[in-house]
Amino acid sequence: MTVSKGAERHAEASPIFASDRLDTLDVLRGFAVLAIFIVNVKMMANGFNHYRDASLWNGEVAQLITFLHSRFVHGKFVTIFTALFGAGLALLLARSRPVPLYIVVRRLFWLGVFGTLHLVFLREGDILVWYAMAGVVALPFTWLSSRTLFLAGFVFQALAFSIYNFVPSPEVDIPTLWQTTPDAHRDVAVIMLGSLGDQVAARAETMPYYLFYLFILEGVWIDTLSVMLLGMALLKTGFLSGRKTPKQYLFIGVLSLCVAFGRDVLIPHLDSEDGFQALMISAIGQAHYLAAALTWSCAIIGAVVMGWPARRFAAVGRTAFTIYILESAIGLLLFSSLGLGLFGQLSLEVLMAITAAVWIVFLVAAPLWLSRYQYGPLEWLWRSLTYGRRQPWRRATE
Repeated sequence: MTVSKGAERHAEASPIFASDRLDTLDVLRGFAVLAIFIVNVKMMANGFNHYRDASLWNGEVAQLITFLHSRFVHGKFVTIFTALFGAGLALLLARSRPVPLYIVVRRLFWLGVFGTLHLVFLREGDILVWYAMAGVVALPFTWLSSRTLFLAGFVFQALAFSIYNFVPSPEVDIPTLWQTTPDAHRDVAVIMLGSLGDQVAARAETMPYYLFYLFILEGVWIDTLSVMLLGMALLKTGFLSGRKTPKQYLFIGVLSLCVAFGRDVLIPHLDSEDGFQALMISAIGQAHYLAAALTWSCAIIGAVVMGWPARRFAAVGRTAFTIYILESAIGLLLFSSLGLGLFGQLSLEVLMAITAAVWIVFLVAAPLWLSRYQYGPLEWLWRSLTYGRRQPWRRATE
């Protein structure tokens, strides 16, 4: 039977269905999107200064929680999330029937649209628009070998390190929502407990700072790009797809753990006032995030390889876009005037209890949703916009 060129193009420009997905990627993405909420909720509830400065939280229990966050959560899972985004780009373009490049570009365009809407209407800390921008730059790298990708990833890491440490930051007015002074949360509270118009205006004010100053001038785009490339490399080696043996995951995990927490051994012996030693502290800190993210990845993927099904986390991973947006919506409903108006009123212990409840809800709801539908609601909308046609939503077995 012959197939027309139009039909061939239609077949090639098809999204990934549930049967085509790699479970390890879904499980890892599920863990990452839930863990990101652990630290993001601090910003939602009290402002960026409480996200940035652990000393602003009162009480011994709160200080213990912030210590655990800094060692095991903060910066680790967003690194995993970013690496998985890069891996996802490579997966789209490296399939037996690769998605056409124009479709992938359109996919990134719509992600940027969603990210911009999220940035203005829900939360000033959006990462989707960053992914869309860096993803376009990452596209030419998707066809490279794993070895070349590793090399490029670490070269960009070195470049980001150089910008962070050697390029002076330009003078810029920091928007209220991104200020880090000890009392900044009071000004943020006025915004968050004000009208919807006040909140939207304040977030819109952050856009030039967030997208141009932070992302472009400060070099975050290079850092983001480097992690995406490392994610592509890890996919092509079979690491992210669970093709290594349990012993290999254990070995890599132990090695990366030693690198990650070598920070706690080395940094206390370094003098931050000394120029060279200050650079060492910065380099050790940058290595810490990458190594800790790799450690978590080894632990989670290794557990799946050894037989842990993690179906609930896989379901969360398959609806990660929807859940990421819902996390912001939950924060808005809890802490702003649009909902309960609890901004600045809850202890860190209570916030962690709320986080646990949110985890439970998503771990229960995601599998139930996917038992009836192929995609999460926003995943379905994103795919429909990307492919220019309404995608099948309900499962064919119904």
